[in-house]
Amino acid sequence: MKKPILSVILMLSFACSLLAQAGGPFEVNVSDVDAKASVIATATANTADTAEDKAARKGLLAKILDLLGSVASALFGVSNAEAGTLDALDRSLANMQQQEKTAGSAAKGAVASVTAAIDKKLADLKTKAPALVRHESTGGSSATVGSKDFKSWFAAAAKFSSGWNFPDVTNKYGQKISREDYLRAIIWIESRGVHKDSRGRVTKSWAGALGFMQLMPNTAKGLGVNASDPAQNLKGGSRYLGEIFNSGHVSKKSGAEKLIMGACAYNLGPFSKSMKKSWEEFKTAKMPVETRSYGLKMKMALGLELSADEKKLAAKWFVPSHQTVDEFTDEFYAHAQGIAR
Repeated sequence: MKKPILSVILMLSFACSLLAQAGGPFEVNVSDVDAKASVIATATANTADTAEDKAARKGLLAKILDLLGSVASALFGVSNAEAGTLDALDRSLANMQQQEKTAGSAAKGAVASVTAAIDKKLADLKTKAPALVRHESTGGSSATVGSKDFKSWFAAAAKFSSGWNFPDVTNKYGQKISREDYLRAIIWIESRGVHKDSRGRVTKSWAGALGFMQLMPNTAKGLGVNASDPAQNLKGGSRYLGEIFNSGHVSKKSGAEKLIMGACAYNLGPFSKSMKKSWEEFKTAKMPVETRSYGLKMKMALGLELSADEKKLAAKWFVPSHQTVDEFTDEFYAHAQGIAR
């Protein structure tokens, strides 16, 4: 991995040297948090080669070299890519492509090299995603994610998700998480994709929640749907998620945390005061294990990287003893995201 990094460093260093000699500095604003690369560059005019200009160019070169370390670390030095890192890389790609339009020829070559490296990293990550499971009908009087009508039910429910205040998040496989992906995750976590069994009995929890998205009867009534009907159950769940994302404490959150805490709110209730907590606080707070597990399962179902302490909690709470956390995670993701494909 040393050669690609060295190549990037040499090319950008050479480009910066040319820019310094030419008297054409540009301002770079770098945000480097835990080796998460973010690059925003804008061209500025240079009217006179003053001592101040020379000092600025000298400082620029130092900034660029520091930046290279961050970019190289994010591209090649992260063993388990976090969702935040991928978001930063994706933003860097867009920003660099914009910079390429206005930069000089030397800078363009350097920008193109880093852009290609980022693009390749994201492409490599996408190949690591587990093969999705194709769900089949279980026959009889069942209603499941494998039923012949399920895709149409799902599509109708997904229309209600267009109004969600949904964050822009990239998972550990370099894939943007969509509203449909989130619906799939909720369905798998709640009911494992079974609305009715082969005898036609609606899936029911110990608390009385029903169907695909485990709606409580009173909640379903408030949403204007019949929880026992598979299509209406999905629509009700999608509407309910809209309330979670657009109002209450979860609506004020952002990024991956909003997705995780949205799941916890779906389980515990969107207006619980505990939803004010951050996910880091919530997962170790004196809250029901079921709800905290829900947050972990949502991360798994969306392809978000679990931290070391989260893996320990998952192993303790719900991962079967015959599986590793990574094995369970891959299987969980493959089943959840295979829904309605």
